[in-house]
Amino acid sequence: MSALLRFVPTSVAIAVAASFCAAPALANDDIETIVVTGSRFEQNIDDQLMLIDTIDRQEIDRIAPKSVADLLMSVPSINVVNAGGAGQITSVSIRGANTSHTLVIIDGVRIGSATTGGADLSSLPPEQVERVEVLRGPRAAMWGSDAIGGVIQIFTRKLESGEWYATGEAGSNAYGRLSAGVGISHGDGNTTLSVNGEQSDGFDAKNDGETDDDGYERVSIGLNGEQELNNQWRLSWVGQLTDGEYDYDSNYDPGANSAEYLNYHYQLGAHFDNDLLQSSITLSQMQDDNKTLLDGKKSGNFVTNRDQLSWLGKVNLEALTVSTGFDWGQEKVDGTAYGKDSRNIFGLFTALQYQTDRLITEAVVRVDEISSVDSEATYNLSAGYQLTPELRLSASHGTAFKVPTFNDLYYPGSGNPDLHSETSETSEVTLNYQRGNWSAFVSAYKTDVENLIDWQATDELDDWGWPIYKPFNVNEATLQGVETGIGWQQGGWQTELNYSYLDAVDDATDKQLDNRSEHSANFLLNYAWDNADLGLEYNYRGETTDGSNELDAYHIVNLSVGYDVSENWKLRIKANNLLDEEVVNNAGYFGPGTEVYVSVSYLGF
Repeated sequence: MSALLRFVPTSVAIAVAASFCAAPALANDDIETIVVTGSRFEQNIDDQLMLIDTIDRQEIDRIAPKSVADLLMSVPSINVVNAGGAGQITSVSIRGANTSHTLVIIDGVRIGSATTGGADLSSLPPEQVERVEVLRGPRAAMWGSDAIGGVIQIFTRKLESGEWYATGEAGSNAYGRLSAGVGISHGDGNTTLSVNGEQSDGFDAKNDGETDDDGYERVSIGLNGEQELNNQWRLSWVGQLTDGEYDYDSNYDPGANSAEYLNYHYQLGAHFDNDLLQSSITLSQMQDDNKTLLDGKKSGNFVTNRDQLSWLGKVNLEALTVSTGFDWGQEKVDGTAYGKDSRNIFGLFTALQYQTDRLITEAVVRVDEISSVDSEATYNLSAGYQLTPELRLSASHGTAFKVPTFNDLYYPGSGNPDLHSETSETSEVTLNYQRGNWSAFVSAYKTDVENLIDWQATDELDDWGWPIYKPFNVNEATLQGVETGIGWQQGGWQTELNYSYLDAVDDATDKQLDNRSEHSANFLLNYAWDNADLGLEYNYRGETTDGSNELDAYHIVNLSVGYDVSENWKLRIKANNLLDEEVVNNAGYFGPGTEVYVSVSYLGF
């Protein structure tokens, strides 16, 4: 870890130096909002029936987040749970589903642990993110396992040839960051290289008698490029490596708890595109390697390696679009002596979309075969009708599933190999309004989740005479809610207000599920003029529970001010939690108080 951290200043220097050899930047005249997550192909967001929020690079610069989770705080029906501040394990749930029921993808590569079942959003630095798409609702029929609550897809930084940047930032809790990136041309292609290194002393995240600060440090290297072979064929490559460590406070082990991780993914692809046909084949690999330490000695190690081969094809037939594809994957786990340490997953899907001036209909069906577990068939049916030029009504119904983790199935001494996948069924109705500078929506949904896995005490006893806990498919839950929002923009002004109501109930007890706020709201106000911008962000989360603990409602107010000192030099000041609110979204763990950060960036063209 330390050797790679020492490599950061050198890497930053190399990235900056390389920019002087790069070609001139190319202009970008695209004005449509293009999304990928709903259909796995590029598509105008207005042609999508799924609710998809996008966060682009301009918004990321204005928000100046410390983690990807910070970016998601203002998206409707998003709930973030972490064990302290930035750098600590952070997970996200959508529409009241479990955090493991959110599929997380980076550059088309499925990430996350096959042992715990979730994806940690704390390790990828926002400085290396180009945009984020958040799809709310089930999409397992397109992507496979995990997409019960929704899908979060992150696209890493991609600069035009000749563009480069270098940034330095400092702030509260002895925070420091250096980052740089450059777009390098090579014939009819270009590659973006980005490097980010940061560290913080952190703060004491848990009131447990230990007064130690829980700091972190990490370094990330990203690569994103493509090469045009002719006007129809192109090759692509993307890769990301993050090496980090962090201190944390454990609920179970007193002493100096820390963790080290080494995560990476890469993908190679070949793509064909003309007016009639689109096709792509990609090969990817990822690793999620997490090692925990107690007083400097290894106490646990969980490693996931996932290989995936995917093919996608799409035919455009005027009003009808037909797409199909398959995903083959192999997951392997290491570091712990599991009863079984690998499995294969094969999924095949077909999607039909029919579109006229006023009507859009879509049908998607998929079958997944998971070795040694089961097979799952999922589908999405949706339709949207343009009632007026400004108003569209749409409805959808879909199913999804979550395959059991290796911990659930094969953990030494307590796994249950007879488990089945968790399954869900969702119905939704949405009304969208768009006129001039105004936009609004309201959506109502209901999700029934079955075969939820719960760890329960058995009659078996361990060596100390305590009951052994094992997982069983015993729980059911009903998640229903309403989302609504309104937005307006004019000149340099932009504002958005959204509210979410969630009734997430355990069917057996008729009680609200833990860590699910019944009420949440977000407000954004931004203003930009010639050489400056101002951004105000407000987040409200209602009271909730975590086990036997009641967690209070909280308000967070963030303020960001940016100033263009010159055409190339940028200055930004960001203040988080201006009201110094005590934020607790995980029982026993505190969020940070007021924090202030200052960054200086140089942008080359």
